[in-house]
Amino acid sequence: MTDTSMRPAHATASRWERHSSLQTFAELLLGLSFTAAVAFGGYAAVTGRMTVLSQGAGVVFLVTLTCVLVSWFRAVEREEAPVVAPAASVVDPISAIDAEYRR
Repeated sequence: MTDTSMRPAHATASRWERHSSLQTFAELLLGLSFTAAVAFGGYAAVTGRMTVLSQGAGVVFLVTLTCVLVSWFRAVEREEAPVVAPAASVVDPISAIDAEYRR
């Protein structure tokens, strides 16, 4: 028997619960396009046929890989971002540069 009276029922959302359906679809497409690129590329290398299809699968894989990597890095940046102070103490960067220039 576990005592759960001191622990919250669900403290924070897990990484997978924060994924959007579009991000999940992109990651699944990444795996499927990799499998298709390898399969069609191997078949094209052996038989000399379907090279256009293997090239298309390769392009889809590279585009999907780029999108997924950018999404992953943005998520890491969001998690590591410092907590922003209240709006009253936030200084507009353009105003700070302008004030420094006018000195």
